Amino acid sequence: MYIKKKTLILLAVLLMVATSVTTIGIVNPFGFTHFLSFLKFNILTDAIEDRYYTDVPVEDYVNSAISGFAEGTGDPYTDFIYGEEADAYMEDISGSFDGIGVYIENNTEDNTITVVSAIANTPAEEAGIVSGDKILAVAGVSYTGEQMNEAVKNMKGQSGTTVDVTVLKADSGETVTLTLERRHIDVTTVESKMIDGTKTGYIAISQFTESTGTEFHDQLVELTDKGAKNLVLDLRNNPGGYVDAAVDVASNFVKSGDEIVYTLDKHGEKESYTSSGSQYYLPLVVLINQGSASSSEILTGALKDHGLAHVIGEKSYGKGIVQEVFEGIDGIVSVTIARYYTPSGACIHEIGIEPDENIPMELSKYARLSELSLAEDEQLSAAVNYLNNK
Repeated sequence: MYIKKKTLILLAVLLMVATSVTTIGIVNPFGFTHFLSFLKFNILTDAIEDRYYTDVPVEDYVNSAISGFAEGTGDPYTDFIYGEEADAYMEDISGSFDGIGVYIENNTEDNTITVVSAIANTPAEEAGIVSGDKILAVAGVSYTGEQMNEAVKNMKGQSGTTVDVTVLKADSGETVTLTLERRHIDVTTVESKMIDGTKTGYIAISQFTESTGTEFHDQLVELTDKGAKNLVLDLRNNPGGYVDAAVDVASNFVKSGDEIVYTLDKHGEKESYTSSGSQYYLPLVVLINQGSASSSEILTGALKDHGLAHVIGEKSYGKGIVQEVFEGIDGIVSVTIARYYTPSGACIHEIGIEPDENIPMELSKYARLSELSLAEDEQLSAAVNYLNNK
């Protein structure tokens, strides 16, 4: 077959163009159809790198760019952290760290650092920090919600040292500066007891970690062996955690095979989580408040939708989205991947779960739940009275 030289040259040029476009499409973080975005990104980053008055390690440019990409979603739960912040994050999810003991989030509505809940028996709880409080400054340095990771870094530190935390109180609107002594914190996620003078068992879950499901089941068995005929499940001030752990706890009550929660991603793909356990037929009350979020709401929603629990307290936090967390190269990526729905099809994101029995309680009491007597804790008292009349 005879092919003219000009044709060969044209084919070679076309091949080069096709190869270039394919290569750009592969390396372009904005995709094949956004070449101009890629071009703008390259021009501006090259200008900064070439013209900036001093040298900056390339890794710093890259990590900051990835952080900006995550921030561009506008979602406070989608993030890329690296360096010391990544190390601190791994400490947090391990449940063992030195600090003041508070769960916080970046409130995008007013760009503040907002408290989800204080961890039980920690300096934050003892100082009266509760859900809805806003942390304005740490050690005299003011922080916005976007600077939450820097604030967390400064709240942590060697056990025995102190740190000043300026807080805008949710109940009074007063701004106070608290001097807190950092302590080593080992988070115990499940605690149980028999309520004196009753046949009511009580289990409190402070957060959902990998071991929470097993711990809960063991303590539930122990309580029933002690004669518990009904149960109060306290999820107040529980900010959430692993979805699988919430499913494990729900599986103690929801009939095997029944749906506990399902998620939908942006493509409409559904992932369903079903019960895999043996059903305990115990009259059950769940306690929730403004600090009950995420996996706490998954568990509450499942028990409520299946008619297995009476819910008492105040409306929950309203975090109905799911994050996937994985370790990347030199950092940790958290990506919001889906919304979650209770078995009835309700998505409670930014809405929360309304209790069956709304019993308000002073915010100051939420900061010392573990110290309250039964008479002082109106919500727990209501739960015991409800179960006594079942």
